[in-house]
Amino acid sequence: MKQFIPTYLYIKTHNVTGLKYFGKTTNDPNMYRGSGKYWLAHIKKYGYNVTTEIFGYYTEKEQCIAAATQFSKDTNIVYAVNNSNKKIWANQIIENGIDGGAARFGPHSVETKQKISDAKTGKYPSNKTKNKIREARKLQDMSHMKKPKSEEQKKKISNTLAGRTQSAETKAKKSAKLLGHVVTLETREKISAAHKGKTVSEETRQKMRNKTLTNEQKQHLSEINLGKRASDSTKQKLSGMVVAIDKLGNAKRILKEIYYAQSGPKEEWEWVSHRSTEARMRRG
Repeated sequence: MKQFIPTYLYIKTHNVTGLKYFGKTTNDPNMYRGSGKYWLAHIKKYGYNVTTEIFGYYTEKEQCIAAATQFSKDTNIVYAVNNSNKKIWANQIIENGIDGGAARFGPHSVETKQKISDAKTGKYPSNKTKNKIREARKLQDMSHMKKPKSEEQKKKISNTLAGRTQSAETKAKKSAKLLGHVVTLETREKISAAHKGKTVSEETRQKMRNKTLTNEQKQHLSEINLGKRASDSTKQKLSGMVVAIDKLGNAKRILKEIYYAQSGPKEEWEWVSHRSTEARMRRG
């Protein structure tokens, strides 16, 4: 049996919000911030502006358990709310004076992780649980998020990945993951706004010109576009455009006005119809 270590019971009160937390520690209560998830999320949001009151110091295990449990019950520590229907205490379980966070026991073993996984297989969180998760995420401190990568970092990553190709297995996994996924109008607008004003470099354009699709890629594009219809806005955009080939053999949609404004022998035109004999010659 594990030996009992002399323990402090304490009450912390947030000076800004008034929320309280009842806890235990074997260290200095004034230095210890607490370990409850709800409490930690709260001080991340509002800052650690807290007053600490020492409830008691116990050298006997039974006395510590009795005092912590009785106080938790007397205050209805888990469910008590104020006149605004807000929690008075940040505690989510009764404090018994001996239990701490799971981290003190070390990480789960592989066997334990497998048991947890098996127990949760096929189970889905309730809407209540989902809402709790959303609220918890809102309270999280976002300072840990990665800073945007510098151009130098992006260049290093690009050079590292240059020449690498994804395996067929990886491509299949990504394809299966995106199967049936529909991009919302809101997401499309965000993507459009993010790319607005950006221009493709000449180097990238040259790469795109030299890139040719394999028969497998063409078949894949044909399958995913099967049955799809262009929106009215897309049709409107394309109505005044024609597909033309330039002198280097590159295909591009250009305005009809530009195409029909050309004069002289067609073999000297900057742009020719993609179905013409001259277009086939330019493409080689």
